[in-house]
Amino acid sequence: MRRTPLTREQLLPIAPGKARTLSLKSHLALAALRQGHGNADLASELLKTLYLTFFVNEAERLDELFETFLAAELALKACIHHAITADEWRLDASHCEVIEAVLRAYDAQLMSLPLHKIEAANLRLGRMLEKQGSFPDLAEM
Repeated sequence: MRRTPLTREQLLPIAPGKARTLSLKSHLALAALRQGHGNADLASELLKTLYLTFFVNEAERLDELFETFLAAELALKACIHHAITADEWRLDASHCEVIEAVLRAYDAQLMSLPLHKIEAANLRLGRMLEKQGSFPDLAEM
């Protein structure tokens, strides 16, 4: 079976306007959680961004950020646990720093990598969510 050739659009980075829109979604989610105005959807947006960034990083064999990804995952899961127990959606300042590092990596990926690599990571995350019914656990991967 032959693979469908990649289109010109898939071989190029995401259009700058689209990349800014995707990036802004994640940065606004972080800002809201930092200020205590978060919710489950915003935490989920940051988890999605974390896993997409991790999958692209993994595909590119860039392992230097692995500890950052683990720390970010723990921070977001702690935020969710705190919200369940205390009914407050807030990220501690120390947790925000590690999330910011992930967002910087995500922004760099959006601006430089071909669309097909981002799409592949998105498909992988979608398959995992469908199969597991929840976000993966990086420590077990």
